[in-house]
Amino acid sequence: PRAKAVALAINAPGGAAVQSRLIFKRIRQLAEEKAIPVIAFIEDVGASGGYMIACAADEIIVDETSIVGSIGVVGGSF
Repeated sequence: PRAKAVALAINAPGGAAVQSRLIFKRIRQLAEEKAIPVIAFIEDVGASGGYMIACAADEIIVDETSIVGSIGVVGGSF
């Protein structure tokens, strides 16, 4: 109850889009409900699903050598 912020330590090369979105939505819901800021710390990698979860934070902190971003892979077949 006395927390000043929530810290997310992220080191993830990806993950499924649906599950990442569910985590994203829950983080935002709790942050707004509790009126508390969320800060994401990306260690080595925050890609795809890991990056999506980090985007739920109010601030993202990374090292200049961290790999961060959306891979954006889309696959299709008949």
